[in-house]
Amino acid sequence: MGREPELRAVLDCVDAAPATGLVVVQVSGEPGIGKTSLLAELARRLEERHCAVLASASDVLGKRIPYGAVVALIRSLATPLDKIRADALQALEVSSAEDSGAWFGRACDRVVRLLTELTATRPAALLIDDLDHVDDDSLALLTLVLRRVSAAPLVLITASRPHAGEAGDNLLDRVEQHAEVVRLALAPLSGADVARIVEAVLQTAPDDALAREVQQRSDGNPFFVTEIARSLRELDLVTVDNNRARLTVSPDAIRLTRREAVLRRVAPLENDTRLVARAVAVFRRVRLDQISLLARVASLPEQTVVAAFDELLRAHIVVHDDERGYRFSHALVGEALYHEVGPAQRRHLHSLISARLLEDRAQGLAVDLLQLAWHLAESAAPGDRVAVAVLAEAASVARATAPETAAALCAKALQLLPRNASERSELLALQCRVLARASRPALAIEPGLAALESLEPGQERTRVATAVISSLFSVGRTAEAMELADDEVARGPVPASLEAQRAVLLVYNNRHDDAVTEVARIEALPISSPAEGVIVFEHLAMLSSLLFQHDRTVEHANRALSYSDGQPMLELQALSVCASITALAGLVHDAEWRVRRAEELVDQVGSHGFRAERAASRVALDWLGGRWDAALDGIGRWLPDVEAAQADQALGVLQAIELSIRTWRGELDVAARLASLPAPQSVNISKLHAAALAEYLIARGDTDAAYKLLGDAIGSRLEAAYSCVLVARMIELDLERGHEDQALKALDRLSEVSPTRVSPWSRTTIRRVTGVLRQDADLLREAVSEAALGGLEFEKARAQLALGEVTDEEVPTLVEAYTTFQRLGAHGLRRQAGNRLRTLGAKVPRARSKAPGLLTEAEENVARLVQQGMRNRDIAAALHYSPRTIEVYLSRIYAKLHVSSRLELARVLDAMQQR
Repeated sequence: MGREPELRAVLDCVDAAPATGLVVVQVSGEPGIGKTSLLAELARRLEERHCAVLASASDVLGKRIPYGAVVALIRSLATPLDKIRADALQALEVSSAEDSGAWFGRACDRVVRLLTELTATRPAALLIDDLDHVDDDSLALLTLVLRRVSAAPLVLITASRPHAGEAGDNLLDRVEQHAEVVRLALAPLSGADVARIVEAVLQTAPDDALAREVQQRSDGNPFFVTEIARSLRELDLVTVDNNRARLTVSPDAIRLTRREAVLRRVAPLENDTRLVARAVAVFRRVRLDQISLLARVASLPEQTVVAAFDELLRAHIVVHDDERGYRFSHALVGEALYHEVGPAQRRHLHSLISARLLEDRAQGLAVDLLQLAWHLAESAAPGDRVAVAVLAEAASVARATAPETAAALCAKALQLLPRNASERSELLALQCRVLARASRPALAIEPGLAALESLEPGQERTRVATAVISSLFSVGRTAEAMELADDEVARGPVPASLEAQRAVLLVYNNRHDDAVTEVARIEALPISSPAEGVIVFEHLAMLSSLLFQHDRTVEHANRALSYSDGQPMLELQALSVCASITALAGLVHDAEWRVRRAEELVDQVGSHGFRAERAASRVALDWLGGRWDAALDGIGRWLPDVEAAQADQALGVLQAIELSIRTWRGELDVAARLASLPAPQSVNISKLHAAALAEYLIARGDTDAAYKLLGDAIGSRLEAAYSCVLVARMIELDLERGHEDQALKALDRLSEVSPTRVSPWSRTTIRRVTGVLRQDADLLREAVSEAALGGLEFEKARAQLALGEVTDEEVPTLVEAYTTFQRLGAHGLRRQAGNRLRTLGAKVPRARSKAPGLLTEAEENVARLVQQGMRNRDIAAALHYSPRTIEVYLSRIYAKLHVSSRLELARVLDAMQQR
């Protein structure tokens, strides 16, 4: 009662989902305010509309079940997609998982596939009650999955108390970047609505005084309205006169608070039944096969407990909850009983439960390890080594597939241990590694450093040191990573993998000469296993790429692959990681076969590890190969994966490439948002980003800032990655500004290192800028040939344009450049090529039809950004409109083009562009 405005608001969001994509509705309010009832009514109404509904509710106990909330969502679904649903559930079976990265990726893919199929023909809704109690691993998976299906007609509706906790807030914050978000705070009910509820309970309309008294005592909270009205009736404090219920005593004589009203629900129960209710409050949820354990905890005969449990069911204090057993009819009832027990007694009951479970375990009976760990966490005293051992075991079991849960278990075990306990280093090491595995590098550093203080040399120390160094590197603390790597090497012999990791860090800390001398030494080190061989030569491939020794880059990448020894996961790692290295070096053909083979392996072995590396590779190859629409599509599709993995290098790649494409296309408002993001920390990717940012500044007319940025990015070493691209752009700016002497000096400097430039990208760039400066058509023809052989479509067109401007005899080449720029959307360069063709008296190819008269220029701008996958909020920011204005434009566009969704709009625009 009284929630019709909120219901309408949510249903409007569902109606809007086909046009807007993912919509998030956050319902918040105090306990008892009606969040659960609202979600239940929404589920009923959505099912009436034939909308697919997936619902999940959790509690304190549910927070310890890894992926429990996602499993509950999928199990609640009534759908003909039985095979896809079963595949998703199977993928979420934690016990069946091996490699964590592969398992998590596979689980995400199965859930994404299910949601994609569900929303193919109709909207779907995910209803998550008690978001504050959803387990951390479910939140991590949902964060990624929802962002990957953000274009689907999907509504996420969550209910939580006013402060959902850091994890719940993080889910909403991360998803909000890719979805429309509506926040609904449930307010207390009005006096009229309170009177309606009182009438429903008393079966008689209350007079104004009674309704006012109930509203004041309940604060308009519908749950407490119900309980207080029921208590007044049971205490004979109301009577009926003239078909109106009224109080029989003065309000001052009534001693009835909200908490007392809840406890009155169990007050009439016999003592044994009340004892059982309290024990159930400690269990939170009970299965029938746990009745004997419940009896032992309550210290009552089993038959007595059975009778008491049935009484709780009849009184609707406990209700059946599908496959999960029995729970309290309302969380507030369980909370009231739980707090009535008192902290000392609660701890005692948790201790009894854990003791019984430990006995069963000692006898070889099946015991839920995570349930045992939870009860021990609630009852164990500091110094309890048994509890610590169980918590550590549970963390170790969960670490591969539920790292968030494992990290929390480690933290609790560490709280129980004294500061000088010998077990601390092992637990700290485990905590560090699971946090690193959970892509939480910032949190992994502190426990890892603490563990290293006492870990002896050996395999475990190396693993932790590697995890800490990688974590420090991920968060940009490269100097500290270098210091730690140096310390580990100084302690004595370390594996070749750590030596190779340290060598890469040398470049990041401007110790290039040291890095060069390390390569030969590391190549000669003994390799203990195929896995270590893959890691060592991956790092050496990265190192040689950073030093711009690309012939060695390919050699090291091939050696990494040879060390995989036919093991699919190692082969996938070697191919994916090295593909990203060679793609970013501009070695297009080498990277393409590695990516192609890696993707074949993904299909064969069902593993989804190293997704960020393959994403960066594929986007870079589409960018260099002149498939810019595919590159932008890939960025939109893979960005959530890359961000979720905190893969900073891959993220920097995607941002730099998108900035470059948007700038060359003249989409400067969109590019402005990308240009305002922090520059990547990675040494080589920061230079790639600088090249893109400089083009943006030039397009904005700030050539002085661009020139300075290029100079700062180059530094003092031309041997570094992307230096020839940066120097070449500075030479072009010198020419444009009439500084030919400076351009010649820069060219001489570049020529000194040009013999080592073996990649087609470098050779094309050097020949193009040299040909422009010297007006040498033959060099420019070589640049065109180099780019064509290297698969560098945009660079080929730039060289063709330069050739067409140097000589009057290359009209066909100039026409080809014009056509390429037109296809890519690089309209500034297209116009430049067109002007040159007109000067030569040649015919300029016709631009593709824009279906004149259909859309205004402003509408076309909005439509084009929708086509590129941008959300309304991002379009509004890019074009300096309000989100509401974007909605108005979209409604006009839909009407003019006779479409009803973003997907249909994209298809129509694609067809218009092909004509």
